[in-house]
Amino acid sequence: MTSKEKLERLFYGLDEKKLEQIVREVMAEDLSVVQDGMLDRFEEATASFFGARHAVAACNGTAALHLALFALEIQPGDEVLIPAYGYYAMALPVCMLGGNPVFCDVRDNDFTLNLEEAEFLVTARTRAVIAHQPWGCPADAAALRQFADRHGLGLISDSSHAHGALWNDRPLGHYYDFVCTSFGKGKLISGGELGVATTNDDRHRDRMLLYGHVNRVPQALLTAEYRHMHNAVGVKYRPHPFAMALALDQLQTYVERSRRLVENAMRFEQGVSNIAGFTTFAAPEEASRVYWRIPVQVDTARLGSLSSVLKRLQDRSCPVEHRGGLLIPEHNALTEFYGVTTRRSFPVAKRLQAETLLVNAFALYAEDAVEQTLAQFHATGQANS
Repeated sequence: MTSKEKLERLFYGLDEKKLEQIVREVMAEDLSVVQDGMLDRFEEATASFFGARHAVAACNGTAALHLALFALEIQPGDEVLIPAYGYYAMALPVCMLGGNPVFCDVRDNDFTLNLEEAEFLVTARTRAVIAHQPWGCPADAAALRQFADRHGLGLISDSSHAHGALWNDRPLGHYYDFVCTSFGKGKLISGGELGVATTNDDRHRDRMLLYGHVNRVPQALLTAEYRHMHNAVGVKYRPHPFAMALALDQLQTYVERSRRLVENAMRFEQGVSNIAGFTTFAAPEEASRVYWRIPVQVDTARLGSLSSVLKRLQDRSCPVEHRGGLLIPEHNALTEFYGVTTRRSFPVAKRLQAETLLVNAFALYAEDAVEQTLAQFHATGQANS
């Protein structure tokens, strides 16, 4: 693979000339930026992008979630509701703060947290709920906001799959107390290794700085509560300026890139749904979704085991994958290291993991890629008809 191909795979639209310009801009500033400059530009741009007043940069998405949970003052024994399907790092910062992740099954039509079940999981110890936007489809942000307000809970979005997704034409920062995201390798917007947490609350913003931004405290604080502190109290989660510069460049081109991804992904969804044995997941009417991966459900009774369907597709060079380990309560980082246990089952999450393949939306970016990928699915479906 050439260097140009590697760049295009990770950072769409970034050519050698633009890369050289970014390097010059980064080298002209302090490589350990504490305030002003690249850091301010990145936080201002991402706050605006997610529709929030403030943003706090982080070195990755897990760090962003850690900052948000610290801002909510999660203490040992506190409970945080988390969807059972997704990336296990949603639960890690809860455990790191001594809290208890309480897992909730997901909806079978869009993988998002099942609020009807969540109602029965709230206890006197519940302090927050983390909702994700799996593969780019936003959860019901209005219903989640009502749920959180009714129970007095902090509301956090893990938006790592859904940069720019909207609910009722409003960015997610309008609904959530925190929007946390990864701008990591291969994401819709990427800095290679990068994250951010946004909020509308001055105190929440200051507590995130207090925990993760060494040498920004106390001078960058907005409120008076922690101005007596000589410095931050947690780990240094500040990102490298080169990562922020890469993401800022991606932000400038994102609207056009996302439009093309959405158009092509929707064409693919419509086409593959007409192939016997495959179905897709329709987004709610209120959602303006984006596409990082395109989930496709496989009728294994008709087409054979998921692994055999995956192999036949991959043998045809189809850009499809199956991700294991998405049932978070079973992840051994939680069960073995942190001792997380649950006596409940999660049948929807388990079934979705066992029946769903994922198409890389980036692979459908080229003009003829949709038709080519549909032909690969059609040939696979025909082989078992």
